[in-house]
Amino acid sequence: MTAVTVLSGKGGVAKTLWQVLMAGEASRLGIPTLIVDADPERNASTKFGVPAQSSGLGDVFEAAGALEGSAELDIDAGAERLGEEVLDTQWEDVDLVPAGSSLGAVAQASLIDTWLLRDLLERAGISSSYGLVLIDTGGRTGSLVAQAMYAADVAYAPIAPTRDAVRKALEARNRVGRIQRAHPLKWAGVVLSGFDLRVGMDEAIYEEARQEFGDEIRAVVPRRATVHEAFQLGERLGDRRDVSSSNLAVLFRDFMLELRRAGSESDASTEASA
Repeated sequence: MTAVTVLSGKGGVAKTLWQVLMAGEASRLGIPTLIVDADPERNASTKFGVPAQSSGLGDVFEAAGALEGSAELDIDAGAERLGEEVLDTQWEDVDLVPAGSSLGAVAQASLIDTWLLRDLLERAGISSSYGLVLIDTGGRTGSLVAQAMYAADVAYAPIAPTRDAVRKALEARNRVGRIQRAHPLKWAGVVLSGFDLRVGMDEAIYEEARQEFGDEIRAVVPRRATVHEAFQLGERLGDRRDVSSSNLAVLFRDFMLELRRAGSESDASTEASA
């Protein structure tokens, strides 16, 4: 199993879009995939039609004792609740742990054990059930983002056509560098989406991203209506019959496979060090 988290301290840069559309391409390849919605804004949950007042990841943390101020966490209780919160989606081989209405309270809490989410995933047997876990994060840094980073094997950042998005991607890369002192989180680079290079501002920001990241840019998805239509309608991009959708789906598929390879290499390196 490879666990992937998407990072950016800015909202609106297509974090959820990338995670969800990659899950769709994993589904088309028959890769058992779990999406974990660790964003209090619950964008991924909404895309799969989960009601706002549902239970979810917030309840998992509560069951583990994360909000009780207890010196001892109950990992078993949290892992059991995690198993109960896994939902089927309309896509074959893709399941979802929704954010849940109480995740906002978790985001405001100080979660001292940064390994908690990783421990819960391991104790719940997620690694034996899925080949890919995609952890969606919010637009702010904090305890939930730290939980996602320590639970993941690989991290990447999306960049939309704003200078702030480039800056936030640089901050994400720096955070990964700092966490690598304690956890071998692999930095997989950045992806650019929504750029229209016929627009002067977009072209300038694209060049800025290329100067900052160079060959760390792993994929570039231009501004195309079909991408956002598939995302908004809950469709797998590769299922659309037009040529543009098919070509764009390959970009999401190939990056998803690259992330899985990076996770495998990270695991092998960790085992060799041990």
